[in-house]
Amino acid sequence: MMIIRVLFLALLLSSCVDTMLVGFGADTNYLTFDHPNSEKAFADVRTRAERLCQERKQVAIKTESVCSLTNCATSYQCADQADVIKFGL
Repeated sequence: MMIIRVLFLALLLSSCVDTMLVGFGADTNYLTFDHPNSEKAFADVRTRAERLCQERKQVAIKTESVCSLTNCATSYQCADQADVIKFGL
């Protein structure tokens, strides 16, 4: 399963696609975005993550970002505000 995710992510990173949400569902609080390696794209991804987490009454915490020279995959986790304060996220 992990190999399939890695191959899928590599395929997405090699394509010429604007910002795209590649992982998110009602049963998980993780979001993964594929996007260009630019400040504007990072800002767009952050805004989308914040909006999606806000729909769940949670805040978006950036957990990782992996980039090539042209593309990135950035992940966020939706977390309760109380947990953010409690664990210093």
